[in-house]
Amino acid sequence: MKVIAATAVFACASASQTNPIAKVLDLLAGMRSKIVAEGEDEQAGYEKYAKWCRDTAKELQREVADTTAEVADLQATIAKAQATIEAKTAEIGDLAASQQAASADLKQATEVRAKEHADYSAVAAELSESIDTLARAISTLERVLGGSLVQVGNNPAVKKVLSGLDAVVSATVVDAQDKMKLQAFLQAAQGETQAPEAAAYESHDGSNNIVSVLQDLLNKAESQKSDADRAERQAQHDFSMMKQTVTHQLATEAGEQDEAKKVKAESEQALATATGDLVLAQKELAGDTASLNEAHDDCEQRADEWNASMASRAHEINALDTATRVLSDKTGGAQSQAYGLVQVQAQSINAFGNVVSEVMALGRDAKDRQLAMLAMRIRTAATSAADPFAKIKGLIEDMVARLEKEAAEEASAKAFCDSETAKANAKKDDHDSEISKLTSRLDFAKSRVAQLQRQIATLTDELKNTASEQSEAEKTRTEEHASFKQAEADYEAGLEGVNTALKVLRDYFGTSFVQQPATGTHSKKEGAASSVIGILEVAATDFGRLLAEARETEESAVSDYEAMSEDNKISTQTKKQDIKYKEEEMTDLNQKISEQSNDRAGEQEEMDAVIEYLSKLNDQCVAKPEPYEERKRRREQEIEGLKNALEILEGQGIGFLAIKRHSVKA
Repeated sequence: MKVIAATAVFACASASQTNPIAKVLDLLAGMRSKIVAEGEDEQAGYEKYAKWCRDTAKELQREVADTTAEVADLQATIAKAQATIEAKTAEIGDLAASQQAASADLKQATEVRAKEHADYSAVAAELSESIDTLARAISTLERVLGGSLVQVGNNPAVKKVLSGLDAVVSATVVDAQDKMKLQAFLQAAQGETQAPEAAAYESHDGSNNIVSVLQDLLNKAESQKSDADRAERQAQHDFSMMKQTVTHQLATEAGEQDEAKKVKAESEQALATATGDLVLAQKELAGDTASLNEAHDDCEQRADEWNASMASRAHEINALDTATRVLSDKTGGAQSQAYGLVQVQAQSINAFGNVVSEVMALGRDAKDRQLAMLAMRIRTAATSAADPFAKIKGLIEDMVARLEKEAAEEASAKAFCDSETAKANAKKDDHDSEISKLTSRLDFAKSRVAQLQRQIATLTDELKNTASEQSEAEKTRTEEHASFKQAEADYEAGLEGVNTALKVLRDYFGTSFVQQPATGTHSKKEGAASSVIGILEVAATDFGRLLAEARETEESAVSDYEAMSEDNKISTQTKKQDIKYKEEEMTDLNQKISEQSNDRAGEQEEMDAVIEYLSKLNDQCVAKPEPYEERKRRREQEIEGLKNALEILEGQGIGFLAIKRHSVKA
């Protein structure tokens, strides 16, 4: 016990003395431990960073490959749509040119038909007038001449006939030979005051009498009229067939043009959608490529920095190890001579005080009550523990382990927050981009549906108008046909009545009305009968002409009605087909609108969920009274300070053991 007390007194007296070599060795050991620890931490951080580089590069490469494929698909879609649009534009132009040419042909044919009909009408009118005049002339001459040689020059009926034949002579439908015969007759009749002999009514070439000439002219005129009517009907029929063919061609090409326009519109919609998607995809590809290049450059730079740091650290450790080995090998004897056992004890006692001061300073700087309590426990262990060195070292190591555990837990939580926040933000950007795409497509589809609805409404109104016009035309045609049938029946009945009356009168009064001597109290009223028969003949001619005109008008009305009905039929079919195509397109668009609306709603719901998750992450990871970086820095300082305290103790461990052995021997 006395030895121990003396040793303690000597230690107190010599406390101010130090072993500089030991101090240097302690400092070198502490520096080496710190450098090794920092290297291990840097190694762990770099390995984590290198893993992040590999994962990020792999993910970005996958995104670049996917986006590149998407860009290629969109470019192919755009090229196909452009080719389709170009082809359909050319097809629409060709159809339009064909329709224009067909319409021009129809217009020209219509003009030609109108001119032909006008020419026919003029010829028919002239022939009808000639036929009427010749018929009256024949009837009058048959009555007046009666086959006997009498004077007729002053007969009013003959004069009327002669004046009418002047028009026949000037008619364009009478040939030159017939004109000569008529002119000879008229000159002979007008040049005498009395009727010429029967021979005078014969032609100069000895042909039949003038009645036969007129009858021959009548037959020729009627034949010409029949030929003209037949030619007119054939021309009208040919024109109607041509018009029907051209109209059908126009309707067919209109349907093909509408189909081409539909395909072109669909291709334009696909082109617009693909072009918008391509812009977004190219923008996304550029961003991914830039991110990949930036990450690659950052990782390469960090790898170079890490390699340089590790090389520098290895050189530093090698220098420290060399210095430590030299000092240990060369200064052992000198230390024994210069510094004794008592000084080691004093240094060890001073080491406890240094440790307590170090821990208390850490507690004050960090405002950590646990470090302050640790300092108190170290002070107590230094004076009361059987092995103060082991006890204090255990306390410090326990505190270091606890702080490192807390740091690891916080670092893991920080990494989780950073990773989840980055993933959530990426998902939010993806959903936002997809919602923008879907919104653009929905707006286009809705606009197209509204346009189709307006077009369908217009076509429906046009169909109603066409149906109304057709119904009105059918009603009018029915009324016109009924009127024609009534007029036809009336004219036929009138002709029958007039012809019957003429037959009766002619049978009674004879074919000529010459003056006969009175043979009794009663005589035939030839003068009155002649007037009556003339009037009836005019009426018969009028009835025949009106009947022919009524039939011609009916045929023309039937032709016009059939042409209009065919036009309405083709127009109705075309518009119904157009409505069908537009309704089918509108149905497809409405289905797409429904699907895309559901897709957008789903995307919005998912984005809302991501936003909610981001809000929770923000509350969990950001809303802290002290930032993570500040907590990390403070904890690293605490751990470093405690490790320095351990190094102080470890540097004095041999001294404690020596004191204990010396005390036991005493």
